[in-house]
Amino acid sequence: MNYENENINEQGYSWNDPVIIKKLAPKQFYPGEIGIICGMSKIEFEEIAKKYYSKVGDWTYTLEFENGTDIQIAGCYLEKLPE
Repeated sequence: MNYENENINEQGYSWNDPVIIKKLAPKQFYPGEIGIICGMSKIEFEEIAKKYYSKVGDWTYTLEFENGTDIQIAGCYLEKLPE
């Protein structure tokens, strides 16, 4: 099931939210980088959870960086930027 049409999810992130990737994130997720949320989906299978170092029921987010590249990352590695 994909929740990309939801405006906000239970983690409190929404489309276009600016976030920073936590320093403790695995290196392949670019710790310290800032991105904008441009997609989200809930993890429903253990195989997917392992891929994102997360667990079933967590959310993954597609982040777009300033240079136009994007990645998908588990929400546990994100923090909202202060307003």
